[in-house]
Amino acid sequence: MINIEELIKVGIGSALLAKEKLEEFIEEAKKRGELTESEAQKLLDELKKESEQKLSELQRMIKEEVKRQLSELGVATKEDIESLKKEISELKKLLNEK
Repeated sequence: MINIEELIKVGIGSALLAKEKLEEFIEEAKKRGELTESEAQKLLDELKKESEQKLSELQRMIKEEVKRQLSELGVATKEDIESLKKEISELKKLLNEK
């Protein structure tokens, strides 16, 4: 079975490596005079924003996949357990009233 933690690490590691390489490329372009300081900063800011969006999307996708896998395995969710606790409490209340 695939270890979700390892999958996350690989995904994030790949993204960070790509980000690092792009940052190096931007710095080199700046040194060669192909980009001004403000253009380089703008690109870096866009890169940071996009990276944060991609990370957020990756986290959402992983969370959805974990929920799907747990559902397929028949594992009770937190919501399922809370619902059962509520029903048990209501049944206890009814029994105590008799």
